[in-house]
Amino acid sequence: MLLHRAGLHPEKVWHWRNAVFQVLVPEVEIRKADMVVGFDTAGWILARRAKRAGRKFVLEQSIAHPAARAEELKKIGCGEEVWPGAFKPRPGMVTRAEKEEHELADRVVAASSFARRTLKEHGVAEEKIRVLPYGVGEEFLDLGRQRKGREPGTRPRFLFLGHLSARKGLQQLLEAWRGIQGGELRIMGGGDPGPWRQLAGKSVVFPGGGDRRRVLEEMERADVFVFPSLFEGFGLVILEAMAAGLPVITTENTGGPDVIGEGKEGFVVPAGNEGALREKMEWFINHPEKAAEMGRSAYSRAQFLSWQVYGKKYWEEVLEPLF
Repeated sequence: MLLHRAGLHPEKVWHWRNAVFQVLVPEVEIRKADMVVGFDTAGWILARRAKRAGRKFVLEQSIAHPAARAEELKKIGCGEEVWPGAFKPRPGMVTRAEKEEHELADRVVAASSFARRTLKEHGVAEEKIRVLPYGVGEEFLDLGRQRKGREPGTRPRFLFLGHLSARKGLQQLLEAWRGIQGGELRIMGGGDPGPWRQLAGKSVVFPGGGDRRRVLEEMERADVFVFPSLFEGFGLVILEAMAAGLPVITTENTGGPDVIGEGKEGFVVPAGNEGALREKMEWFINHPEKAAEMGRSAYSRAQFLSWQVYGKKYWEEVLEPLF
């Protein structure tokens, strides 16, 4: 944090931090293990050490390939003014380590088809990649089981949860919301809300960040979850909202297409498309009875995506075949 405040390049800072972490892992633990699992940007040294010890190495890819950020934004018609960080050159030490992780990994586990596509497009061997959507916690499923319908005549409430950043599609969300009548939008998450308040109208509420209890409270009071992210690995909050009994509007650049049936559990729109986003939000305002119906479908789908199911699939599809 001190290095960040000193103004050093954030990716370099985390690269050094992650290198120290990997060096400090005791050698005895690697040799005792049957297999080593590491995360992207924090696995290149672990991968080398695993190989020297004769162990298989599995890389968890937590986000789509970072080298695809600018390309994906250009595809959807977004420039540097939308998300400046996506177009900044990445430090060579970071990209070299990233490439080494992908080359040394025996398996690369991505959480979405979108992430897999970007990995393939940037040179990761297709036969290494496995797509395994994340799981969801019981507290969200408990909320979905107990969900009550909204009282007739009340305004539909839309909820966004996530870091308040350009990558999450907040600019597109707020611009799509302009002119929408008859609903309320709540934007909850960490980060500076100042720039976003300037784009927001009176029907947009910023309740700030919060712990898990507050997140569950916001989901309980919501009718529709909206997550218009421009670039994700998955977006676990999508699945959490589904488990809580909320229909979801999200984009193709998330894990949404892997878990949402179009018009069943929600809608998937093109990333960066404000018109499509506005259309789906207005559809829920005009068909309030459909929100509860689709929310029940979302909950039913999420029941089969628990962390227990994820663990079972992780063993069967990722780890067991490597032994």
